[in-house]
Order: sequence, then C-alpha cells, then structure tokens
Amino acid sequence: MMKEYLKQKLMALKRRIKYSLLAQRSIAPWIPNEFVYSACRYSKMHFPDIPVGAVEHYSQCGEDLIVRGLLKAIAMRTGISLKEKLFLEVGGNHAFATSSSYLLSRTCEMKGAIVEANEKLIPDLKRGRPNDEIIYGAVQDQDVTHVAFSISNLSEISSIDSKFVANWGQGRSREVTRIQVPALRMNDLLGNRMRGDDVVYLSIDVEGMDLLLLKDIDFARYRPWIVQAEPSDYHILGNSKSICEYMDSVGYQLMAATDVNLIFCDRKIV
Repeated sequence: MMKEYLKQKLMALKRRIKYSLLAQRSIAPWIPNEFVYSACRYSKMHFPDIPVGAVEHYSQCGEDLIVRGLLKAIAMRTGISLKEKLFLEVGGNHAFATSSSYLLSRTCEMKGAIVEANEKLIPDLKRGRPNDEIIYGAVQDQDVTHVAFSISNLSEISSIDSKFVANWGQGRSREVTRIQVPALRMNDLLGNRMRGDDVVYLSIDVEGMDLLLLKDIDFARYRPWIVQAEPSDYHILGNSKSICEYMDSVGYQLMAATDVNLIFCDRKIV
C-alpha cells in the first residue's frame, strides 16, 4: 500500500512539473484539479483513470462561471449574441485576479469597461485588458467632481470608506495614503460612457459601498440582465438582507449566493 502511495505521489509531482512548464507557454493550460487528487491522496485511493482538470475561472468564488452560465442560457433562449453585448465592472483592481469579467472576455469574446480608482493600477489594467475600456475614478452617489479615496497597503481593500480599510482583516489592512480622485456616478457610466441598453452584466465590488451604488442606478432606464454585488456583511451587519430587499423592489431575483457575492437576474429576462 505504501509503495503504491509513493508511486502516485511521484506521478503527481511529474504532472505538476509538466503543467508548470505548460503554464509558462499558454494563457489557460490544462492543469489537474488538485482538490480531487488531494482527496485521493488523503484517503489513499487510486487516482481516476480519466484525468480530472481544473476549470478555468478568475473570480473570487467562481462567480464568473455562474454568470457565464446564466448569460449563455439567456443568449441561447433569446438568440442574442453575447459578442454584441457589454459588461461593466466597478472596482477592477487587477486584470485577472478576482476579476468578475475576464472569463467573459476570454471565452465569450465580450467587451466592456473596468472602473478603478487607484491610478497606480491603471497601467497594468490597460496592459492586461487591451480590448476593454479602463476608466479612472471612484464611483459614488453624490454630485461632486472629486472624492477622497483611501489607499490600503493591500490594494484590493482600498475604498472610499476609510473605516472599511482600517477594519478589514483584523488589522492586516491599513491606510497608506488618502488621495483625491475623479468622482463618477453609475447612471453617467451606463448612459454616457457606455451604451446602457447593451450592458448585460454589472459587477460592483467597492468595499462596503455596493448598496449605495445600487440605489443610485436608474433601473427604470438601465436593466442589466445580471447584477453582482459584494455585501461585506462582516463590515455592515445585515447588508446581504438589505441588498436582497432592495434588488427585489426593483425587479431583480437572487439567483446565486457565494461566500463573497450575491448574483441577481432581471425578472423580465428569467
């Protein structure tokens, strides 16, 4: 039994080396699903005869897979081509890591816009997402030209909400600096910066401000098929419930809830 176990560990190591080399030459190589193989090793079971690969995704908890499945189902039912539709990602940060839209770009040929308030991240976003519009600014709900933005030592946690930055991760996040950035509004983005009727997927991830931005959207004019938001219940108690109640009031049905995000669909579409 031990001999067989060591043999499988050696085979797994060879596979890891092979796929590591492949990864250097390909955007999305075939790589093993380590959850399956780790469970086999832990239980001292043989590996499956047919190799089990990991599924390509870039979002925090597989939200992009859920969204892509919903979009493809709607497109299949309506006969609408996703290539002709747009996404809007508010709170971009990184071109690929935790991205809610990159999978749609890669596998559905969709294009869209990514909004980011940390100016230092803009060059990498433009380099990694050359087919999408990168918009510099912070989206909020007031008629102002600029707004204070707290830059965290962890760039993903930067926010208009300085308390969010200070409280995140039990002290792991801290404010490095606070800067003034261009202030943006949701309806202006949807109506003037983009073709509002063609935006079928809206993702909002602005560290504690998501409900405020949802309430700032004129849903009578703009109806994305799918809306995704991060409630951050650890920072705002009961925020998931508040977001669900508000989205229900404007005609959106909760379709999925991951450990991090809520995903809604327009009832008129589903």
